[in-house]
Amino acid sequence: MCGSGTTIDVAKELGRKVIGYDISQYRDDIIQNDARKIPLKDNSVDFVFIDSPYSDNVKYSNHPDCIGKISCEKEEFFEGLDKVARERYRILKPNKVMAWLIGDHWRKKSGFIPVGIRMYEKLCKYFETIDIICITRRKQTSNTGIWHKRAREFNFYLRGFKYLFIMKKQEK
Repeated sequence: MCGSGTTIDVAKELGRKVIGYDISQYRDDIIQNDARKIPLKDNSVDFVFIDSPYSDNVKYSNHPDCIGKISCEKEEFFEGLDKVARERYRILKPNKVMAWLIGDHWRKKSGFIPVGIRMYEKLCKYFETIDIICITRRKQTSNTGIWHKRAREFNFYLRGFKYLFIMKKQEK
């Protein structure tokens, strides 16, 4: 779930080895693959960063298996993200760290759904919490006119923050 590849760019700037997967390949350095089944060996990765969908609020891709096409109003959404979390657990080396960025959901029809907290509960089955950071948007592009227009048109709130869960692989 590396989307447009910003995380890949940052990792490369820092001189890190990086592999980016996404169900919908936007660039040549992103490998087309479903996050629920990563083609890496068990216990082979030092760090994982994921910026997952938090509902069907944005069109992430045209791929029929994209989790971002499923509303967080359905349990199927959380089941899909749980499979992603399990896969992260499988590929991460013992005592290594992963970070998961996710936001909450609000629409007039469905009201508030604490997507971040629900996902955090799922992650706690696999990982030990190091920290939870609130990432505020401030002047991020999601606060631009186009998002304000979409929020009014599709009846959702622009959330002021996302959660960044920083967690270490637990040994079972």
